[in-house]
Amino acid sequence: MKKIILIWDFDGAIGLINASYPYNYNFQNLKREQDQVRLVLDILDDYAIKCCFAITGFSAEEGIEPYTFPNLIKEIHERGHEIASHSWRHEWSSIFQWNQVDKSLKRSQLVLEKAIGNQQKVTGFVPPHNRPMSWLRRGAFSWGDRGVYPFFKAADNESIIKLLKKNQYTWVRVTFKTIVQKLFRVKRNPTGRVISYKGITVLENHYTGFDSYIVDHILNTNHPTYTISAHPLMLDFPSKKESLANFKNFLEQLTASGQDIEFVRPMDLENRIVV
Repeated sequence: MKKIILIWDFDGAIGLINASYPYNYNFQNLKREQDQVRLVLDILDDYAIKCCFAITGFSAEEGIEPYTFPNLIKEIHERGHEIASHSWRHEWSSIFQWNQVDKSLKRSQLVLEKAIGNQQKVTGFVPPHNRPMSWLRRGAFSWGDRGVYPFFKAADNESIIKLLKKNQYTWVRVTFKTIVQKLFRVKRNPTGRVISYKGITVLENHYTGFDSYIVDHILNTNHPTYTISAHPLMLDFPSKKESLANFKNFLEQLTASGQDIEFVRPMDLENRIVV
Protein backbone atom coordinates (compact mmCIF):
# COMPACT_ATOMS: atom_id res chain seq x y z
CA MET A 1 0.00 0.00 0.00
CA LYS A 2 1.36 3.38 -1.06
CA LYS A 3 -0.01 6.21 1.06
CA ILE A 4 -0.37 9.67 -0.48
CA ILE A 5 -0.45 12.54 2.00
CA LEU A 6 -1.92 15.53 0.18
CA ILE A 7 -1.75 18.88 1.99
CA TRP A 8 -3.23 22.12 0.64
CA ASP A 9 -1.64 25.34 1.92
CA PHE A 10 -4.73 27.56 2.14
CA ASP A 11 -3.40 31.04 2.87
CA GLY A 12 -6.48 33.26 2.80
CA ALA A 13 -6.28 37.05 2.69
CA ILE A 14 -3.73 37.34 5.48
CA GLY A 15 -1.54 34.71 3.84
CA LEU A 16 -1.65 36.41 0.46
CA ILE A 17 -0.63 39.70 2.08
CA ASN A 18 2.18 38.05 4.08
CA ALA A 19 3.34 35.86 1.21
CA SER A 20 6.86 35.92 -0.22
CA TYR A 21 5.53 38.15 -3.02
CA PRO A 22 2.91 40.27 -1.20
CA TYR A 23 2.43 42.66 -4.07
CA ASN A 24 0.64 39.89 -5.97
CA TYR A 25 -2.27 40.43 -3.56
CA ASN A 26 -5.53 41.68 -5.03
CA PHE A 27 -9.23 41.08 -4.46
CA GLN A 28 -9.54 38.90 -7.56
CA ASN A 29 -6.85 36.51 -6.33
CA LEU A 30 -8.54 36.31 -2.93
CA LYS A 31 -11.86 35.31 -4.51
CA ARG A 32 -10.12 33.02 -6.97
CA GLU A 33 -8.36 31.12 -4.19
CA GLN A 34 -11.65 30.36 -2.45
CA ASP A 35 -13.36 29.41 -5.72
CA GLN A 36 -10.52 26.99 -6.38
CA VAL A 37 -10.92 25.47 -2.92
CA ARG A 38 -14.59 24.76 -3.66
CA LEU A 39 -13.59 23.24 -7.00
CA VAL A 40 -10.97 21.06 -5.26
CA LEU A 41 -13.56 19.86 -2.76
CA ASP A 42 -15.85 18.73 -5.59
CA ILE A 43 -13.03 16.93 -7.41
CA LEU A 44 -11.91 15.20 -4.21
CA ASP A 45 -15.50 14.07 -3.62
CA ASP A 46 -15.59 12.60 -7.14
CA TYR A 47 -12.56 10.46 -6.30
CA ALA A 48 -13.59 9.78 -2.68
CA ILE A 49 -10.28 11.28 -1.51
CA LYS A 50 -9.70 12.78 1.92
CA CYS A 51 -6.74 15.05 2.51
CA CYS A 52 -5.58 17.96 4.67
CA PHE A 53 -6.07 21.72 4.40
CA ALA A 54 -3.55 23.77 6.37
CA ILE A 55 -5.27 27.11 6.97
CA THR A 56 -4.20 30.39 8.53
CA GLY A 57 -5.96 30.98 11.83
CA PHE A 58 -6.85 34.58 10.92
CA SER A 59 -9.06 33.15 8.17
CA ALA A 60 -11.23 31.46 10.82
CA GLU A 61 -11.87 34.64 12.81
CA GLU A 62 -15.28 36.32 12.77
CA GLY A 63 -15.45 38.89 10.02
CA ILE A 64 -16.61 39.59 6.51
CA GLU A 65 -16.14 37.15 3.62
CA PRO A 66 -13.93 36.73 1.69
CA TYR A 67 -11.43 38.28 4.12
CA THR A 68 -12.26 35.69 6.74
CA PHE A 69 -14.28 32.56 6.03
CA PRO A 70 -15.07 30.33 9.02
CA ASN A 71 -18.06 28.86 7.17
CA LEU A 72 -15.87 27.59 4.34
CA ILE A 73 -13.46 26.08 6.87
CA LYS A 74 -16.40 24.33 8.51
CA GLU A 75 -17.51 22.99 5.13
CA ILE A 76 -14.03 21.63 4.41
CA HIS A 77 -14.14 19.74 7.70
CA GLU A 78 -17.70 18.50 7.15
CA ARG A 79 -16.65 17.03 3.81
CA GLY A 80 -14.16 14.83 5.64
CA HIS A 81 -10.86 16.66 5.38
CA GLU A 82 -8.40 17.37 8.14
CA ILE A 83 -7.90 20.95 9.26
CA ALA A 84 -4.33 21.90 10.25
CA SER A 85 -2.73 25.17 11.32
CA HIS A 86 -0.80 27.26 8.82
CA SER A 87 0.04 29.66 11.69
CA TRP A 88 -2.24 32.53 12.71
CA ARG A 89 -1.18 35.16 10.17
CA HIS A 90 1.27 33.36 7.90
CA GLU A 91 4.30 34.39 9.96
CA TRP A 92 7.85 33.76 8.80
CA SER A 93 8.51 31.80 12.00
CA SER A 94 12.28 31.93 11.91
CA ILE A 95 12.43 35.73 12.38
CA PHE A 96 9.87 35.83 15.18
CA GLN A 97 10.56 35.43 18.86
CA TRP A 98 9.76 32.21 20.72
CA ASN A 99 6.74 33.66 22.54
CA GLN A 100 5.30 35.08 19.30
CA VAL A 101 5.41 31.71 17.56
CA ASP A 102 3.95 30.12 20.69
CA LYS A 103 1.00 32.54 20.62
CA SER A 104 0.49 31.95 16.90
CA LEU A 105 0.30 28.19 17.43
CA LYS A 106 -2.16 28.59 20.31
CA ARG A 107 -4.46 31.14 18.70
CA SER A 108 -4.60 29.46 15.29
CA GLN A 109 -5.40 26.13 16.94
CA LEU A 110 -8.21 27.57 19.08
CA VAL A 111 -9.89 29.63 16.36
CA LEU A 112 -9.74 26.85 13.75
CA GLU A 113 -11.25 24.39 16.23
CA LYS A 114 -13.99 26.91 17.01
CA ALA A 115 -14.79 27.32 13.30
CA ILE A 116 -15.42 23.59 12.96
CA GLY A 117 -17.48 23.39 16.12
CA ASN A 118 -14.70 21.68 18.07
CA GLN A 119 -15.43 18.51 16.10
CA GLN A 120 -11.73 17.90 15.43
CA LYS A 121 -8.61 18.71 17.39
CA VAL A 122 -6.18 20.73 15.31
CA THR A 123 -2.97 18.78 15.85
CA GLY A 124 -1.00 19.47 12.67
CA PHE A 125 1.23 22.40 11.76
CA VAL A 126 2.44 23.45 8.31
CA PRO A 127 4.96 26.31 8.64
CA PRO A 128 4.41 29.19 6.21
CA HIS A 129 7.17 29.76 3.66
CA ASN A 130 8.44 26.26 4.59
CA ARG A 131 10.54 27.97 7.29
CA PRO A 132 12.63 27.26 9.22
CA MET A 133 14.78 25.10 6.96
CA SER A 134 17.52 24.89 9.58
CA TRP A 135 17.65 21.80 11.78
CA LEU A 136 21.01 21.90 13.48
CA ARG A 137 20.79 18.45 15.07
CA ARG A 138 20.18 16.98 11.62
CA GLY A 139 23.06 18.92 10.06
CA ALA A 140 20.83 21.36 8.17
CA PHE A 141 21.43 25.11 8.10
CA SER A 142 19.89 27.77 5.88
CA TRP A 143 20.89 31.44 5.67
CA GLY A 144 17.59 31.90 3.87
CA ASP A 145 15.75 31.59 7.17
CA ARG A 146 16.91 35.17 7.85
CA GLY A 147 16.89 34.55 11.59
CA VAL A 148 19.79 32.58 13.07
CA TYR A 149 19.59 30.32 16.12
CA PRO A 150 20.13 31.01 19.05
CA PHE A 151 19.36 34.70 18.47
CA PHE A 152 16.01 33.58 17.10
CA LYS A 153 15.07 30.40 18.94
CA ALA A 154 12.29 29.57 16.49
CA ALA A 155 14.81 29.52 13.62
CA ASP A 156 15.51 25.83 14.21
CA ASN A 157 13.10 22.96 13.64
CA GLU A 158 14.19 21.45 16.95
CA SER A 159 12.69 24.47 18.74
CA ILE A 160 9.53 24.36 16.63
CA ILE A 161 9.01 20.74 17.69
CA LYS A 162 9.34 21.75 21.36
CA LEU A 163 6.67 24.41 20.87
CA LEU A 164 4.40 21.93 19.10
CA LYS A 165 4.62 19.49 21.99
CA LYS A 166 3.93 22.33 24.43
CA ASN A 167 0.72 23.13 22.54
CA GLN A 168 -0.38 19.50 22.07
CA TYR A 169 0.24 19.28 18.35
CA THR A 170 1.14 15.81 17.09
CA TRP A 171 2.52 16.31 13.57
CA VAL A 172 4.44 18.82 11.49
CA ARG A 173 5.57 19.18 7.88
CA VAL A 174 9.17 20.36 7.63
CA THR A 175 11.53 21.26 4.82
CA PHE A 176 15.30 20.98 5.12
CA LYS A 177 18.41 19.83 3.32
CA THR A 178 21.57 18.86 5.19
CA ILE A 179 24.86 20.58 4.47
CA VAL A 180 26.20 17.29 3.08
CA GLN A 181 23.22 17.03 0.72
CA LYS A 182 23.83 20.59 -0.44
CA LEU A 183 27.58 20.27 -0.93
CA PHE A 184 27.54 16.90 -2.67
CA ARG A 185 24.14 17.24 -4.31
CA VAL A 186 22.98 14.02 -2.74
CA LYS A 187 19.90 12.66 -4.47
CA ARG A 188 16.97 12.21 -2.12
CA ASN A 189 13.36 11.12 -2.18
CA PRO A 190 11.49 14.25 -3.42
CA THR A 191 8.39 13.37 -1.40
CA GLY A 192 10.30 12.84 1.83
CA ARG A 193 9.83 10.37 4.64
CA VAL A 194 7.51 10.17 7.61
CA ILE A 195 9.26 9.62 10.93
CA SER A 196 8.44 9.74 14.62
CA TYR A 197 10.67 12.19 16.48
CA LYS A 198 10.32 12.95 20.18
CA GLY A 199 6.63 12.14 20.12
CA ILE A 200 5.90 14.21 17.01
CA THR A 201 5.16 12.75 13.59
CA VAL A 202 7.45 14.59 11.18
CA LEU A 203 6.70 14.76 7.47
CA GLU A 204 10.25 15.26 6.25
CA ASN A 205 10.17 17.27 3.04
CA HIS A 206 7.51 17.18 0.35
CA TYR A 207 6.94 17.79 -3.35
CA THR A 208 4.92 20.78 -4.50
CA GLY A 209 2.73 20.11 -7.53
CA PHE A 210 1.20 17.38 -9.66
CA ASP A 211 3.32 17.24 -12.82
CA SER A 212 4.38 14.13 -14.75
CA TYR A 213 7.65 13.93 -12.81
CA ILE A 214 5.90 13.22 -9.53
CA VAL A 215 3.38 10.88 -11.12
CA ASP A 216 6.26 8.80 -12.52
CA HIS A 217 8.03 8.91 -9.16
CA ILE A 218 5.00 7.55 -7.32
CA LEU A 219 4.24 4.85 -9.87
CA ASN A 220 7.84 3.67 -10.31
CA THR A 221 9.05 3.60 -6.70
CA ASN A 222 7.90 1.73 -3.63
CA HIS A 223 8.07 4.15 -0.75
CA PRO A 224 5.42 3.67 1.95
CA THR A 225 4.45 7.37 1.95
CA TYR A 226 4.50 10.28 -0.49
CA THR A 227 3.89 13.81 0.81
CA ILE A 228 2.51 16.23 -1.79
CA SER A 229 1.65 19.89 -1.26
CA ALA A 230 -0.18 22.47 -3.34
CA HIS A 231 -1.73 25.94 -3.15
CA PRO A 232 -5.36 26.27 -4.31
CA LEU A 233 -4.68 29.59 -6.03
CA MET A 234 -2.07 27.97 -8.30
CA LEU A 235 -4.67 25.70 -9.90
CA ASP A 236 -5.64 28.66 -12.05
CA PHE A 237 -2.18 29.03 -13.60
CA PRO A 238 -1.67 26.57 -16.50
CA SER A 239 2.12 26.94 -16.49
CA LYS A 240 2.47 25.88 -12.84
CA LYS A 241 3.13 22.36 -11.56
CA GLU A 242 0.05 22.87 -9.37
CA SER A 243 -2.25 23.64 -12.31
CA LEU A 244 -5.78 22.22 -12.53
CA ALA A 245 -4.86 20.20 -15.61
CA ASN A 246 -1.91 18.62 -13.79
CA PHE A 247 -4.07 17.93 -10.72
CA LYS A 248 -6.73 16.13 -12.76
CA ASN A 249 -4.09 14.16 -14.69
CA PHE A 250 -2.38 13.26 -11.40
CA LEU A 251 -5.58 11.75 -10.03
CA GLU A 252 -6.45 10.00 -13.30
CA GLN A 253 -3.00 8.44 -13.68
CA LEU A 254 -2.88 7.15 -10.11
CA THR A 255 -6.42 5.82 -10.30
CA ALA A 256 -5.84 4.09 -13.65
CA SER A 257 -2.53 2.55 -12.57
CA GLY A 258 -4.17 -0.34 -10.76
CA GLN A 259 -1.61 0.02 -7.98
CA ASP A 260 -2.55 -0.19 -4.32
CA ILE A 261 -2.63 3.54 -3.59
CA GLU A 262 -4.51 5.24 -0.77
CA PHE A 263 -4.85 8.92 0.10
CA VAL A 264 -4.60 9.50 3.84
CA ARG A 265 -4.85 12.47 6.17
CA PRO A 266 -1.80 13.04 8.39
CA MET A 267 -3.93 12.44 11.50
CA ASP A 268 -4.84 9.00 10.18
CA LEU A 269 -1.34 7.64 9.80
CA GLU A 270 -1.51 4.29 11.57
CA ASN A 271 0.38 4.33 14.88
CA ARG A 272 2.14 7.51 13.75
CA ILE A 273 4.00 5.67 11.04
CA VAL A 274 7.79 5.32 11.27
CA VAL A 275 9.76 4.63 8.08
